[in-house]
Amino acid sequence: MNSRGHLEIGGCDALELAKTYGTPVYVIDETAVRDRCRSYLRAFRSNWPRVDVAYASKAFLVGEMVRLATEEGLSLDVVSAGELRLALWAGAPPSKITFHGNYKTREDIDLAVRSRVRSLVIDCSDEIDLIDRRARDLGHVQDVDIRLNLGIDIHADPKYTTGSLESKFGLRVRGGDAAAAVAKVLERDNLRLRGLHFHLGAQVLDTKYHRQALHDVGEFIRAVAPVSSWKPESITAGGGMGVNYDGASSPPSPGEWARDLLPVFSEQVAPHCAPDVVFGVEPGRSVIAEAGTTLYTVGPTKRSGTRRLVAVDGGLSDNPRPIMYQSVHNVVLPSNPELRDAELHEVTIFGRHCETDKLIDRVRLPDLPPGEVLAVQCTGAYTHSMFNQHNRFDKPPVVFVSDGRSRLVVRREQFSDTILTEMQSTAAGSSDRHGEK
Repeated sequence: MNSRGHLEIGGCDALELAKTYGTPVYVIDETAVRDRCRSYLRAFRSNWPRVDVAYASKAFLVGEMVRLATEEGLSLDVVSAGELRLALWAGAPPSKITFHGNYKTREDIDLAVRSRVRSLVIDCSDEIDLIDRRARDLGHVQDVDIRLNLGIDIHADPKYTTGSLESKFGLRVRGGDAAAAVAKVLERDNLRLRGLHFHLGAQVLDTKYHRQALHDVGEFIRAVAPVSSWKPESITAGGGMGVNYDGASSPPSPGEWARDLLPVFSEQVAPHCAPDVVFGVEPGRSVIAEAGTTLYTVGPTKRSGTRRLVAVDGGLSDNPRPIMYQSVHNVVLPSNPELRDAELHEVTIFGRHCETDKLIDRVRLPDLPPGEVLAVQCTGAYTHSMFNQHNRFDKPPVVFVSDGRSRLVVRREQFSDTILTEMQSTAAGSSDRHGEK
């Protein structure tokens, strides 16, 4: 809170940001993001000498975020040709990009191999021949990793789970699919098997699942070693680290993740790997989520019994997570962030879409006149990247703030942007020309 009693983000008055850039607007605290990147590097490097921290770009990907992550020494993981193109356009070196995805198209594979990305992560056996063939055509050897499905359930919403046996991701260790993939890759002249990868899920709030996964990875390596004599140069534990969405949770910090995972890695995995094995993690949500705030302007207010129904000028299009994942966000009134309880009423916040686009349910706020600004916190991850054009609303701008200064890094979408791919009908013109004959 600043001297005017207003909410500050990155040293900037939130009300002034709303006035300058309009609402809705995604605001990113750049200093907080940089601090988070550094904390991951510092935490894991202090527990293991060779560490790779890759930003999971799917959480929030704009050119300025690519440049920030690169400046801070992070690698990148991408999952599509579009993400790879943006990363390269923004200056990320291909040697620090890993390409994921459970279904890589021929276009994806072609672009990744031609760009000489650091590694493609094999998610199914069919990819092995496709990547090998393209690498052979281009005359070079492509590094790959194999994504393991370890059959570990994180006991969360199925939409968050990626490591159970029912998941679409990875090659199953149980049943031998993963071991067969290792053998198949090692037979290919144009592939080099760099390492192993696993990912268990998202919004993970307990390190025990990753500790179990590392134990299982160690057993897998011991099982395939007598057959292949191959030793991994890289073991990547993926991402999924949870964040404090509701303002009351206490997810593990980067330091806690490192302290819990790396002893298991060093004792049960590293001894069966190459001497200079690299330990990798791929945080995305936990790098950017808490640094993001979305500012909205209040519109009409209605009553439903004792509860107020408040509409804001965004909703489903700029943040689909409440509907898709039943996510909960903390809400702050920027004009008076420290309200007394006596002034508060139970409020439900909706968007302005032609759906029941409930953003926040049963939050306590004061009477909100039209024009008041609301700040929805912890929206840095999977809001901008999951924006949709339902009802043809424009995509909000992205503003980075730091040390009391703000800068526009992505302008607000305009109607002309949204029709660039539209094919204008020529049916009427064709009919007229036919009539002239």
